[in-house]
Amino acid sequence: MKLSIITVVKNDKNNLLKSLRSIKLQNYKNFEYIIYDGMSNDGTRSIIKKYLNKNIKYICKQDKNYYEGLNHAIKKAKGEYIGILNAGDTYFNSQVIKTIIKNILSKKCDLLFGNLIYVNNKNNYTRVWRHQIQKLNLITALKIASPTLFVKRKIALSYPYNTTHSISSDTDFNLHISQKRFKFIYLDQFLVLMQTGGMSTNPFLFIKKMKQDFLILKKYFGIFFILIYIYKLTIKISKFKFIKNKIA
Repeated sequence: MKLSIITVVKNDKNNLLKSLRSIKLQNYKNFEYIIYDGMSNDGTRSIIKKYLNKNIKYICKQDKNYYEGLNHAIKKAKGEYIGILNAGDTYFNSQVIKTIIKNILSKKCDLLFGNLIYVNNKNNYTRVWRHQIQKLNLITALKIASPTLFVKRKIALSYPYNTTHSISSDTDFNLHISQKRFKFIYLDQFLVLMQTGGMSTNPFLFIKKMKQDFLILKKYFGIFFILIYIYKLTIKISKFKFIKNKIA
């Protein structure tokens, strides 16, 4: 079974290299890595060219926003399942892809997700995201760590990311698929180290993200959307965990 991993990037070559190196460290090699570049002008193309091979592909194209680029990359992907690794994020260890493939093959699921650790620019753990989801519904879908989500490509194609939400479309996607009775696996293992400072964690984008969250939550929860938003914030705040040791 082949897996496609996608990184969407624009003018973030240093973080892209971190993700690329993490990809190359994986001991399972039957996957493709697609780098979608939204027309960077920071030298991304020249740096990435030396890494390209039959398994590492590069797309450079103008787009409206991150999610339009992601949708395009999904259409170009050849794998049966799609995983997303944002620029700056890395896999927890070299066994992650092998573990993902093993569980997908054994359980024959439609989607799989697991645990995540947030990491700051000093390589310190700052927050642990771990929710043991037994049943997928609108409430538990809010607990999916999106960077750990691996989904069948045909599902991703059938329910493309809504490009009107430039920051929060992954929340909309997770809520949408939670209503479709897909077979899922919650894997109680850490899969991704997520770099803080991206779209979803950037404090300068908080108000914009909040407005998009409101629109999405109102769509699925109606008049209760404010309560659900408070619940969503409570989940996030409860998972802050500061650790002194740097990542090995």
